[in-house]
Amino acid sequence: MTTINVIRKRTVRVQPSLKFQFDYWMALALAALLVLGLLIVYSATFDLGLQAKEDSLYYLKRQFGAMILGLMGIFIIMQFDYHALRRVSVPFLGLTLVGLLIVLFFGEAIFGARRGISAGSYQPSELAKLTTFLYIAHWLSSKGERIKNLTYGLIPFSVITAGVSALIVLQPDLSTAGLVTLVAFTLFFIAGADWRQFALAGLLGGGFFLIMINTLPHAAARVDEFKLTLEDPSQAGWQVKQSIAALGQGGVFGVGLGESTQKFEALPAAHTDGIFAVLGEELGFVGGLLVIGLLGMLIWRGILAAQRARDSFGSLLALGITSWMAYQALINLAVITAVMPFTGIPLPFISYGGSSLLISLLGMGILLNISRDAAITQRAQPRSKRSDQ
Repeated sequence: MTTINVIRKRTVRVQPSLKFQFDYWMALALAALLVLGLLIVYSATFDLGLQAKEDSLYYLKRQFGAMILGLMGIFIIMQFDYHALRRVSVPFLGLTLVGLLIVLFFGEAIFGARRGISAGSYQPSELAKLTTFLYIAHWLSSKGERIKNLTYGLIPFSVITAGVSALIVLQPDLSTAGLVTLVAFTLFFIAGADWRQFALAGLLGGGFFLIMINTLPHAAARVDEFKLTLEDPSQAGWQVKQSIAALGQGGVFGVGLGESTQKFEALPAAHTDGIFAVLGEELGFVGGLLVIGLLGMLIWRGILAAQRARDSFGSLLALGITSWMAYQALINLAVITAVMPFTGIPLPFISYGGSSLLISLLGMGILLNISRDAAITQRAQPRSKRSDQ
């Protein structure tokens, strides 16, 4: 197992000419996803907006507003050294835990779940993704080789991860809790955890989620439905059938932007969790491949940023954000294509949802910052040293 080495942090002054340097490939892929996301959100919500709000642009305007806030956040994040985030990782996580508790006691119940405040406009579980990965990256990078020790490694890691996940599960939101746990385990492994600790943590985490799946009625029902689908595809649930129907109708090149028929009430959550089905129907197999390719570009550039980061904190934080985007996209696509039980989790930068889009963009701002820092550090090194790398 490879352990990320802790590199002594060097202060790197950002020259004015390099202040706005960033990973252009990452930024280009992100921009393309945002444009596609706005187009598909409008297509999937203009009828819903007319019926519910008497404004066909209602959902588009809210999504656009969240995007503008997120882009402003990226601009602000790019102005400082990302190492400053170490100092705020603990208070940020504390505020997130308070937010999760507030939702449990005072959140509005929608479809039997308390996940947000103000009609679901603010969802602390979305913020929990970013703040948890920030804190874990800070915590792991500060432990070094001590992470292999049970007292310094597995026990506190389990308490941190289980605490956040449990509050999210209680909403209930098993899919988001699973995502947080999966990314946390990835960072624990990359940071150099002893394989026995990692295996034990995996068993404990897996056992916890198996218990939750069998305890929560809606989760158990979806698993039973998925098992039935595997045995007889004709017995698939309504959501799965409509998602597959939408993708099938799209064919190779799609029926045309705005021409989807499945989005008109047939496909549940067409503008949120099921938006890839709408995209596949309207833009076809080619459009679906384009989105997957753009997400793949983000993941590739994120991994490069992690490899080139000048210290373990930057490496782990970049890997945490990249894994978050990768796992979330994979889960959404797997659900829409009936590869796994149906669960509600948005497709990054494409699905409608202000909290999800805003927090995802803040995460990308940190990733772009780490990438820029690595490039500046590399330029500051002697040419002979750079050639050796």
